[in-house]
Amino acid sequence: MLSSSAVHTLVCCLIAADADAETLRWGQPATLLLIHDRRVHTAGSIREVRSVEFPLHRDDLLTEPAGLPALLHRLAAGLDNPTASTPYLATLTTIIGLIRATEPDARLVAWAACYDDILTIDGQPRQGRRIDAVDTDGRVYQLTHVRGEDQPLLLVDTGDVPATYPGLAALLAVTARHTHPGPGEGAA
Repeated sequence: MLSSSAVHTLVCCLIAADADAETLRWGQPATLLLIHDRRVHTAGSIREVRSVEFPLHRDDLLTEPAGLPALLHRLAAGLDNPTASTPYLATLTTIIGLIRATEPDARLVAWAACYDDILTIDGQPRQGRRIDAVDTDGRVYQLTHVRGEDQPLLLVDTGDVPATYPGLAALLAVTARHTHPGPGEGAA
């Protein structure tokens, strides 16, 4: 179970991801983020949350956000098949291996999807960016940043579940099985 400070740190990570999206062009098309934490000081209990872009194949890059939920389910199904050797499974294995090699006590915290969307505000269509995330406790995070606005709005567990939720939860479940540590290892 994530502590309240871990949830707060994850919120800060999502806000930072929104700021990074401007310079890194995340969300154009959809960008997936694998979010993990690590201990900042070996003797302390302070943890830092970091996100890693999970690259999508050019053929899977979406131009319409409506296709994102299906892509998340297809990706989770592909990662859940241990007998199939897929590029995504190789990518996940590589990312987890690199995280474990540099941060042995890292833990999986969440999956997030960053994507551009058309929002309806006061009955008018507006362009914006969304970052939807699901953490290991099943908590839902929804960040909305309307173009032209200085600050994003971030909601946590409001009961309003985005269409990306089932796919992100499926990715989280599959990834948790791949990141389960062996004897003497930390979890990515």
